[in-house]
Amino acid sequence: MNKNRAEQYKKTQINTANPGKLLLMLYQGSLKFAKLAVQNIEANNIEESHKNIIKVQNIILELKRTLDKEKGGQLADRLEGLYDFIYQELLQANLKKDTKHLKNIIPLLEELHSAYKEIILNQSKSEPQQRVNIGG
Repeated sequence: MNKNRAEQYKKTQINTANPGKLLLMLYQGSLKFAKLAVQNIEANNIEESHKNIIKVQNIILELKRTLDKEKGGQLADRLEGLYDFIYQELLQANLKKDTKHLKNIIPLLEELHSAYKEIILNQSKSEPQQRVNIGG
């Protein structure tokens, strides 16, 4: 019963979040699942590591799909390249069950999360009614 409530709460958060909050939630999820995958590999829990890596891959694909190259210009192009790199590292981590590939991307995801968090906080202070520009 508590699991159902937690799922309902999560769905409500997602459905009512603004674009900036959704972006932060995606980065938080990618970090959570990447770190879990590291722990899974270190514990030799191959099935769970696979599941968590797939979750991160899906998040990265969603982030890539949200890029608007017309509006985002060079920023969107650079983010796309970064997402492609992260995705390739995830593929290698999953194929080789090697934590070094995950450890290569975790700092990148942390930096992206931190940067967007700062942008969103500053933007919400100065322009509360504007939509967040996320390079897309």
